[in-house]
Amino acid sequence: MDIGTVMNTMRDPAGVPAHPVLFQGLMIITWVLHIAFVHLTLGAAGMAIYAFYRRDSSPYWERLSMALTKVAKVGVSLLIVLGVAPLLFTQVIYDPQWYVSNVLSGRWAIAFIFTLIVAYCCWFAFYYANHEGAKKRVGFYAWIALALFCLDGLIMHALSYQALLPGQWMNWYAPGGVVDSSGSALHAIQWPRYVFIMSLSVPAVGVFLIAYDHYFAARADRESEYRAFARGLGQRLAAGGYALAALLMVVWQLTQPGKSGLMVHPLGWVLVLGLAIMAVWMKRLKTTAHGYWPVLGGLGVLALLALWREIVRIAHLKPFGYDITTYTVHVDWPSTLLFFSTFIGVGGLVGGFYLTLLYRSGRVQGLYTAERTVARLGSGAVFILGLWIAVFFTYGIVIWVRNSFV
Repeated sequence: MDIGTVMNTMRDPAGVPAHPVLFQGLMIITWVLHIAFVHLTLGAAGMAIYAFYRRDSSPYWERLSMALTKVAKVGVSLLIVLGVAPLLFTQVIYDPQWYVSNVLSGRWAIAFIFTLIVAYCCWFAFYYANHEGAKKRVGFYAWIALALFCLDGLIMHALSYQALLPGQWMNWYAPGGVVDSSGSALHAIQWPRYVFIMSLSVPAVGVFLIAYDHYFAARADRESEYRAFARGLGQRLAAGGYALAALLMVVWQLTQPGKSGLMVHPLGWVLVLGLAIMAVWMKRLKTTAHGYWPVLGGLGVLALLALWREIVRIAHLKPFGYDITTYTVHVDWPSTLLFFSTFIGVGGLVGGFYLTLLYRSGRVQGLYTAERTVARLGSGAVFILGLWIAVFFTYGIVIWVRNSFV
């Protein structure tokens, strides 16, 4: 049996409504947003726990622990929401690989949902209990949550990596000729890749703390001494974290399959260089520098990583004759236009309004009164949301009438 033929046969016979490269690009872009909050959540959770046990040495540690506990709590929600889009785009162009990998490790795929729920509940318990003078025993909830978060990351890594190894599928499905349909094993883990990606949570919380200092500079209730403490800690975490990540990326590069050409692929080494540049930059960052530039630099590194992941995927699937550009295309302009109008209109304007409102209100101590620009954005968001709902239902009703009565 030729596994390449099987994969191409498993494609959706309806094809895709636009060129596959479009979905590939959207998958890369949305994955960057998703993984950014994964790293921030893990980094904030780890730092919140560390600061929780250091709070007796300085009141700043206690404040920082409570602040980062909230960051991790919100981060879990955002990483889940932002993880939907790249998953859907993956299922559009890499549906055979993702489907097989999830079936081969079905129990783990389902366990991911339950362990994430338990982890979030434990973290919320820690968030509720982590206040001034909290007992150290409440840290037990945080440790359980962090361990489960790391386990969930390992599950997602294994499912993604198994999808890159179609030549192993039959051995996993029927080892020794005996069918194993239990789905109880994680069949492939590439530890250098997993550890490298997880390590980026360290610089992620570092650049966040640098931005944290800059963001709250306008508020009197965040005194300069506390902000300087947070910024200095963030700078050390960012510099050391990016240096560590650069070394781990080299290890991942050197463990790439020799025949694939990935070991010498320039983009992989550009990513190493980008991490090294970020490490040096964070080490030499001036105290007066604006805090948002490191965040943008971190997102740039994640964009390189997202591109690199896709190149790795293409290299692994190419020997089996799987090429997304050969996917059957049935252009559907109405659905494509509706998608992008939703993406730009609802996602851009409505999402932009919420982000602007949150940003502006958070920098004001006490009651916030919206400026004229924010108020206009709010009115525009309400209008575009109402228009989108009207178009959505009109479009559906027209299709239903045409198919039922014409």
